[in-house]
Amino acid sequence: MTRRWVLVGGGHAHLHVLREWARHPIDDVELVLISPYARHHYSGMVPGYLGGTYEEAQLTVDLPRLARAARARFFQAWVEQVDGAGRLVQAGGVRFAFDVASLDVGSAPAGGRTPGVEAHAFTVRPMSRAAELRAALDARLARGGPDPLAIAVVGGGAAGVEVALALERRAAAHAAGCVVRLVERGPVILPEFSARVRRLALRALAARGIEVRTGCRVDAVDPDGVRLDGERMAAGLVVWLAGAAAPPLLESSNLPRDPQGFLLVDATLRAVGGAPVWGAGDCIGIEGAGNVPKAGVYAVREAPVLNRNVRVALAGRAQGTPVPYRPQRSFLSLLNTADGRAIVRWRGVALQSRWAWRLKDRIDRRFVQQYQSL
Repeated sequence: MTRRWVLVGGGHAHLHVLREWARHPIDDVELVLISPYARHHYSGMVPGYLGGTYEEAQLTVDLPRLARAARARFFQAWVEQVDGAGRLVQAGGVRFAFDVASLDVGSAPAGGRTPGVEAHAFTVRPMSRAAELRAALDARLARGGPDPLAIAVVGGGAAGVEVALALERRAAAHAAGCVVRLVERGPVILPEFSARVRRLALRALAARGIEVRTGCRVDAVDPDGVRLDGERMAAGLVVWLAGAAAPPLLESSNLPRDPQGFLLVDATLRAVGGAPVWGAGDCIGIEGAGNVPKAGVYAVREAPVLNRNVRVALAGRAQGTPVPYRPQRSFLSLLNTADGRAIVRWRGVALQSRWAWRLKDRIDRRFVQQYQSL
């Protein structure tokens, strides 16, 4: 009797699962990938894409093609619900029974329910929306006008800093130019980084004329800008990058959730409570692990653990025993400053250089190409 593993979402970890399945399938198991998008957009290259360093084909993986290489079934649809107890996934009006399932669906933009955000702001979550943002920027620049285009980037984390610099670079090449403002609710930008990294980022932003506003809460977004703490900031383009929130799918599913609404998993990445559902990437919270950052590097490290542990559940002791995932305490960070350089953070070292950009470019290209080549 054929069993079924349903992959919900085409994130970093599921790319690894598909690659390994192409090499080592389990004969009596059907693999099904369900995703609303036919392409995976690699997040690490999105700022470079926005700035014009890359074209879309260079940072995307064709999911139907990868599924075919793995002899898996691809179904393009939004997943509306995952029933862990009943072992059912509902997507596009179709029900998929499963023996095991895994979620790798990323996150939603935090603060997405702020008035006007959904109607008037752009984002890069999910990453495929970066193409919409770049097209909108190009259209507004082409339209021109008496004044430079005003851009407001809401969110001073790593994504906000990189995107603000990338958009300024792309607009600077246009005769109309632009004015970019970076708005952060907290007291500092890049709160997850050291003071040294923050100084380097602020220096890079200032050198490009990007204004940084901290301690400002955005109350609403409209077609002409944002309202923050009662003050109005005019903007012809608003980009919303205010952190990560749990994906809406989890609200409609009977799966365990952490206090922030993310799928709650144990150290083996299995849903707490014993349902045959695993998870990886930004959509999960790990019981007892504290606040693991929502960053792609964690999904990449989780991928082999997810793949092994689901295989163990399918094959039993013949495959071995489940292994725990232990989040790394630190990791190499490379922030693209859109000027041929990058800010590198590794343990106690923080600096900006051209070699750091070359390293980032090589790492990112290699990651995508290993799946494109299949």
